[in-house]
Amino acid sequence: MPSLFKEPLFQFLVIALLLLLGERLINADDYAYDQYHIEVDNAVLLQFMQLRAKTFKPEEARQALDALGAEDRQRLVDDYAREEALFRDAMELNLDKNDQIIRRRLIQKMDYLAQGFYDQAEAISEDDLRVYYTEHRDEYKKPASATFTHVFISSDRHGAGQAQVLAAELQKKLNAEGVPFENAPRYGERFLYNRNYVNRDDDEIGSHFGTQFQEQVFAFDIGEQWQGPVQSSYGWHLVLLVKNTPAYIPALEEIAANVFADAQRQQQQQVKREAIDKLMAKYKISDRSDR
Repeated sequence: MPSLFKEPLFQFLVIALLLLLGERLINADDYAYDQYHIEVDNAVLLQFMQLRAKTFKPEEARQALDALGAEDRQRLVDDYAREEALFRDAMELNLDKNDQIIRRRLIQKMDYLAQGFYDQAEAISEDDLRVYYTEHRDEYKKPASATFTHVFISSDRHGAGQAQVLAAELQKKLNAEGVPFENAPRYGERFLYNRNYVNRDDDEIGSHFGTQFQEQVFAFDIGEQWQGPVQSSYGWHLVLLVKNTPAYIPALEEIAANVFADAQRQQQQQVKREAIDKLMAKYKISDRSDR
């Protein structure tokens, strides 16, 4: 037996065993992990609540957790444990390997995590709002609009020249009789689109009648006289214009709520972008694709 202790192989095995035991003692916490033991505490539940709600506000989550009754807390624990068990078994089966759906889901979750930095953004002040409005004021431009009715004479039915003559004769009659807005349907022919246009944007008017008609209508003066004839893509029109509002940009006070929402959205996008840029800074990217 004493000769056995002198054998190099035996000595090597003893040293290896001692090293293994030492490593186990040093890393006892790691070896204490049991795949079939799910440990739940407040920190785990707080993270679970925020991920599930897609809202990363630790203080609000902590208050919500503290307010849970025993039954609701147990339901939350059961929900977490069920998801954790499914996750661990899926990982053990390597179901995450080469799965594009899981890849997309993980990317989405990291994207949600990046949104957690929204709370770090400073509150938007009135000065910030005015700066944003000044820089983006053209985006809030209201299009020109008009309210009018029209009487139509078809070029397809009469020919363009004859339709214009008929429209001019009808214009004299309408003005002589003082035909009002509401009686316009009694005259002329059926039009492809509408008879009356109330507060309609210039783009819509142009799409129905053509650019030439659109420009002419917005050049007319408001009044009780029938104006025209104006040519469209379909024929000739007599127009009674009762309202003409040019394009304009509303004052900040009129659209403050919309401007604030847009400014906040831009701020959040910037915060999220910076968080992702910080994450990307850890990586070195090598492009080995063929040139």
